[in-house]
Amino acid sequence: SIRDGYMHTGDIATMDEDGYFFIVDRLKDMVSVSGFKVFTRELDDIISECPDVDMCASVGIPDPGRTYTEIVASAIVLKKGVAPDDSTRQRIIDFLKARVAPYKVPKQVIFMDSLPLSAVGKILKRELREMLKAKK
Repeated sequence: SIRDGYMHTGDIATMDEDGYFFIVDRLKDMVSVSGFKVFTRELDDIISECPDVDMCASVGIPDPGRTYTEIVASAIVLKKGVAPDDSTRQRIIDFLKARVAPYKVPKQVIFMDSLPLSAVGKILKRELREMLKAKK
C-alpha cells in the first residue's frame, strides 16, 4: 500500500554505506522474543548450514508462559538417514548456540517429514505457524 508517498511492502531492509538496500525479512515473519527482534529468515539461513538439516522454517508462536511475547519454533526436515531423536535435536541446538544470540535459539525444534509448500515451492509460513501452534 502507499502511504504519505511511500510504498509499504512489508519487507524489512538495511542500507549499507554506499546506499544499497538488502532485504532482511518480511515484517510479518519477525518474531518478538522478550522484546528482542528475531528475523526468521536469518535464523533459517543459519539452521540450513547444519549438516543434519535438509530444509527448515522458523516461526513465532505465542509463549505459553508469558503474555504478549512469542517463542521461536523451528520446523526441520532432516537429511536422509538422520534420526529424528533427542540427540539430533541437541546437535542442532548446540550448532545454533555457537552461532546466534541465546534469545534467537528456538525453544521448540520440531522434526517434520515435509514442510507446507506453495505450488511454486515456497514455504507457507502462515500454514506452518498454525500447525505448530496446534502441536503445543
